Amino acid sequence: MTIAADRDRTADRDRALARLYWTALALAVITGVYSILSARGLVYDGCYYLLGVAGHRTFQLIEPARTTVQILQQCLAVAGARLGIHDLWTLGVLFSAGASGWPLILTALCWFVLPRGNKSWIAGPLLNLVLAIPATSFIGIGEGIIASCLLWLAFLLIEFRMDKPAGALACVCATAACAFSQESAILCLLVIAAAAGFRISDTKGFCRLAALATTLLAAAAAANMLRWILFPRSTIERGDFFVSMLGGFVGSPAAPNIPVLASLVAAAAVVAVLRGRKTVARTCAAVAIAIIAGLLVLLLADPDNMLAPSRYFAARGLPVALTTVLAAFFLLLKRRRQTPARFATSPVLAIILALAATQAAAQGMMTYQWNSYLQALRRMVAVQDGVISHAQAMARLDPRGTRFRRQLLEHWSVEPLSIQLAPRGQVQALVEPAPKARWVPYDPHNPSTLPQAQGLDWSQFVPRSGHVSSGCPLSHECP
Repeated sequence: MTIAADRDRTADRDRALARLYWTALALAVITGVYSILSARGLVYDGCYYLLGVAGHRTFQLIEPARTTVQILQQCLAVAGARLGIHDLWTLGVLFSAGASGWPLILTALCWFVLPRGNKSWIAGPLLNLVLAIPATSFIGIGEGIIASCLLWLAFLLIEFRMDKPAGALACVCATAACAFSQESAILCLLVIAAAAGFRISDTKGFCRLAALATTLLAAAAAANMLRWILFPRSTIERGDFFVSMLGGFVGSPAAPNIPVLASLVAAAAVVAVLRGRKTVARTCAAVAIAIIAGLLVLLLADPDNMLAPSRYFAARGLPVALTTVLAAFFLLLKRRRQTPARFATSPVLAIILALAATQAAAQGMMTYQWNSYLQALRRMVAVQDGVISHAQAMARLDPRGTRFRRQLLEHWSVEPLSIQLAPRGQVQALVEPAPKARWVPYDPHNPSTLPQAQGLDWSQFVPRSGHVSSGCPLSHECP
């Protein structure tokens, strides 16, 4: 009787976890479509990558250790350019579809990888989708997001599909994709190597050979990633990454990373619920949900200053870091013949659901703010000529000194973005980034450095100081 009751309780938790997963994925799809249609993938480095794709009609594989992810991010834009699409906005939407769409597709694939009766293991991709990805998804091409989803797909394939030839082959392919995903995947690749190593003894024939190949491939990939960590393409980027992972992703009281704070509150509450008595579990959950809701209200009350793009850039390592920790824990759980369903209590699921709704609302507000900034920048480059100084751009686009616009305008990416937004591709003005920008891709006084693409026309551009045309149509954006 007790065994039957335990089985029924586990089945109920599996169904509740499945409903939560599909709800969270649906919310992520809604906000993802909104961000794709708004070309949010052009944030920060995205616009620079896209101009390279438009100009050369091929992949811009700038980071050797991230080849797989960069191919996935750029594949739709490259396909569009090769099919004859020259409109830069359309290519920007395709680029955004690659950057924002693949995490959703890969997370959905994880569900279909899992056999019936083992669906509770979707908890790993679910937690990645809700806790980690929203904390950094505003940086456009952040490779860690797609890398983490690839790692989950490979891990689940190894654990549940290695015993069939087709599944074993898929394990090798998925691990090969992870081998060139991102440097920070080094530890998770070791976890994947261990998981595949355990499968060698319980498989036969081709599947055993595939398990051995997967083990060796993951171990070799980890060694290769160590090379890029010790000898990175950019030492400045490596330094920034380590500083951000040591706490920079949280932000400060004046400029917090609200999605990260909401995730930290949820994680702490889940631990408290699981370790505490049943009588206090509902209280812990209620308090956590109230705090998460309060963080959302804080963000919605003042999005201009509560949304700090630099904090999301600093959080770019979180998806892979969380995936590594959870994959190692899940590997141990599987060895002990336990499942994540044991943790899927009603208070825990309520906390995760509240977090998923909060993250979706926060993402929607980020995209709304991005749209507002994009339209203001588009109007400005349409009515000015030549080089628009950083001071001019700040005065016109951010007269109230908001944190959201200031951080975007100070970054070097404002220059390629202003080129991308030229009306009908006819460039007559571009915006200079802040003088403190450590790198600026184009020199407006040196035509040979300017991006060339069939969607761009430089015949009207003269690199002189910005001149405001008469009848400025910037509405309230004009002083």
